[in-house]
Amino acid sequence: MLVPYKAGPPLSEIRRRYDIDRVVELGANECAEGPFPEVVAALTASLVGLNRYPSGDSEELRAFLADRLGVEPGALMFGNGSCDLLMLLGEAVLGPGTHVVYADPSFVVYKSIALARQAEFDAVPLREHRHDLEAMKRAVREDTRLLIVCEPNNPSGTCVGPAALRDLMESIPSETLVVFDEAYTEYVTRSDLEDTVPWLQDYENLVILRTFSKIYGLAGLRIGYGLAHADVVDAIDKVRQPYNVSTLAQVAALEALRHPQRVAERRDHVAGERVRIGEMLTALGRPWVPSKANFMLVGIEGLLTAAAEVPTALLERGVLVRSGWGIGYPGWVRATVGTKEENDLFLGALGDLVGEEEPI
Repeated sequence: MLVPYKAGPPLSEIRRRYDIDRVVELGANECAEGPFPEVVAALTASLVGLNRYPSGDSEELRAFLADRLGVEPGALMFGNGSCDLLMLLGEAVLGPGTHVVYADPSFVVYKSIALARQAEFDAVPLREHRHDLEAMKRAVREDTRLLIVCEPNNPSGTCVGPAALRDLMESIPSETLVVFDEAYTEYVTRSDLEDTVPWLQDYENLVILRTFSKIYGLAGLRIGYGLAHADVVDAIDKVRQPYNVSTLAQVAALEALRHPQRVAERRDHVAGERVRIGEMLTALGRPWVPSKANFMLVGIEGLLTAAAEVPTALLERGVLVRSGWGIGYPGWVRATVGTKEENDLFLGALGDLVGEEEPI
């Protein structure tokens, strides 16, 4: 059954309900830092022009990004976040008599786009917290129109790596679009890291989705982009609404791209904090999943507080995380990697639950 996406309650409601002054937001995989200062300045300068519609094709952003990535401008598509492009893909290629393959647990919208278009689907269980690509290959049918790989995966934070993805692409028939959802790709640090954009030259059925909502700190403006062959981009253009990306979103994304060093600084911070948090979690006796994204899965079974009550117990201590029960991971929480201070507050609150003498 198709159900609405349910976001968390507003912070004002949380503060009122739990009678706390501050809430550390570690539940939505947002960047702990805001837009780059240069982006704020560019946005301020653009406010006077908001009486005009935005560029319908994101021309300036398209040209800059095409040059940066080494692709033709026509290979790019833009949406109200990469999630918008996922939904447009569903509208463009799915319907009764079609089929979708994706991993489980993974991003909830994959199932939603199948249900919305009355398509059948196979949610292939993760194996040791990673995509089971061999099982996903076996799930592909003649009517499979989309196979979606979230790399790194949300909510597990794991990657399968370029060699396994290349093998997948070689195995999937050209009639099936293979979607790499790379919303967290800028956070990945691994020795075999490979940009998948050049793969478009080898695979006409490849679609790559990325976003400015995460490391660029632009979640509130909702802008993402995709790369694909011209026929896929044309199919998206036929179903997207006119002016689907706002002026401010285009301005912010374009300016953000001009500051790769700031992106590298944020990636380095998150990578370092992932290591430090992992060490602290181990010291607390908590299982955790090694992540390549800006969040970590943490096991909460075996505490004196019942596992299902741990997210609320953390919230009472001013720390908002994502309950695993809502994302296919009962017995776990997903915590965004924030600032060092925010991460310490999370670890301290979790430590309180580990060390309590009496259950809450």
